[in-house]
This record gives sequence, structure tokens and C-alpha cells, in this order.
Amino acid sequence: MDTVNIGKSIKFVRVAANLRQGEMAKKLGVSQNYLSLLENNKSEPSLSLLKKISEEFNVPISFLLVEGTVDFKSDKPEVDAIYKHLQELMHELQKNRIAESNGIK
Repeated sequence: MDTVNIGKSIKFVRVAANLRQGEMAKKLGVSQNYLSLLENNKSEPSLSLLKKISEEFNVPISFLLVEGTVDFKSDKPEVDAIYKHLQELMHELQKNRIAESNGIK
């Protein structure tokens, strides 16, 4: 894992919650412009904002940080396959948690 791409994580949460940028920004108490900057990695969120996202959308802060990492690559295809499967399972788990916290079926 290389660099962190928190914007990717934030956008994942927003899309999983079936929200537009303006709707998510309102829930978080930030401007739509600022949320756009975050999602495009042109600004970094504060720890307090990460906590708010975590609480509002029922995802651990660690998911926001781990999900935002650059794709893992190794020299062993079997390790890459296991990592990809794990990532898919994490996505599914977090989508379900987000949906439940927002009353989405």
C-alpha cells in the first residue's frame, strides 16, 4: 500500500449512501464545494470531519483510511487475488452498514 486517497473513500461512502454531494455536505455541515475538493483530493479532511463521517454513515475511520489506499500489488498473483477478494468483501460490508444507517434497502 502506498499513498492515501481519502477522497476515494469519502466518495465511496457518499455513493453507497445514495446521496448527491450537496445532500452529503448538508449532513456533514460542510459546503458542497469543500466536499468536492475532498473527493478530488484537493483538500484533506480534519480528524473531526472523519469522525463525523464515521458516525453519520456507520463506517469505521479505519475503513476511510484503508479504503483510500492505492491498489495493492505484489509479485504473487494468488496474494493479489486474496487481497482483491478481501477488498470486495469490505466494500460489501461497508455498503450494507451505510445503507442500514440511512434506511436504504
